[in-house]
Amino acid sequence: MTADVSVQLTYTVTLREIADGVKLQIRHSPVGRWVFRVLRAVGIFLGLVIAINVAANGFDSPALGLLRSIVTVVIIMIAIRWLMALALLGYARHLGEHRVTVDQSGISTVSNRHTNHTGWEFYGRSIEDRRVFVLLTPDIWGTGVLMLPKRGLSGPQDTERLRELLAAGLIDSTQTTRVRRRSQRAGQDGVASGRSAESSDRSEEGPRGPQMASGA
Repeated sequence: MTADVSVQLTYTVTLREIADGVKLQIRHSPVGRWVFRVLRAVGIFLGLVIAINVAANGFDSPALGLLRSIVTVVIIMIAIRWLMALALLGYARHLGEHRVTVDQSGISTVSNRHTNHTGWEFYGRSIEDRRVFVLLTPDIWGTGVLMLPKRGLSGPQDTERLRELLAAGLIDSTQTTRVRRRSQRAGQDGVASGRSAESSDRSEEGPRGPQMASGA
């Protein structure tokens, strides 16, 4: 991949694409992954409990009431995701058509009311599904989200180039962040070592200043 490779997207985001992005954010942020695993384990356990109760007591089992409650909770969670997407859709439509350029320096976005450039170090990972690429910030909630609809690309070749740019940009930014953190830790360790050595030298020198000799 040459240094001047870039990919352009032009799109007006849709409700379905925002809903997909919210779903990926919930499932793939660090907290979301943990919560999703817990919910899946609890769902499997409750499913087994309900199945055993129904097999033992028939369809009059009180476990069916629990099943209805679980189904209600699932429907509410799905509705919340779509309500969040609907709220974000109003903001996206306010911005208008998006013209996005992705290259090795980061991601530049121009809309009817907004212009922004974000470097790769801002994001921690990317996820792809059928309709969108989603970039998440590295915090535990994945608070910062950028959705790039595949519909905005010119063709399949741009999809592959975008995939390569995302992978390369996020890997480079991760390595840069690690090097920066190591340098900071090394500098802090050097300062601490210098202070420790200075303190040791002072203790070996003993008390300073004139000493009074005591006569016999």
